[in-house]
Amino acid sequence: MKADSHIKKCKQCGEWTDGSRNTCSFCGAELDSQYKKEIQRRIDRGDPTVPLIQVNEDDPLWMKIAKRPIQVAQLIFYAILAFLVYLTTIFAH
Repeated sequence: MKADSHIKKCKQCGEWTDGSRNTCSFCGAELDSQYKKEIQRRIDRGDPTVPLIQVNEDDPLWMKIAKRPIQVAQLIFYAILAFLVYLTTIFAH
């Protein structure tokens, strides 16, 4: 095993193995199978994005000018919401 690589503990056999491998070098079990399944599930569901008004290249100039302040207002609104969520989690304890 290389000195600069990280090691992982196999959940099947409990032995420490090279973390850069996909399978355990002792028992052959797949490493991080639950993590990989969760990542695939999230990819299948789609990446959650913040819905913003899109400014398209083919929009007329007046529409581009009108859409930009709306985008800024949306971002400010989402920032305020995130801050309120942050405050509620702090004071919930």
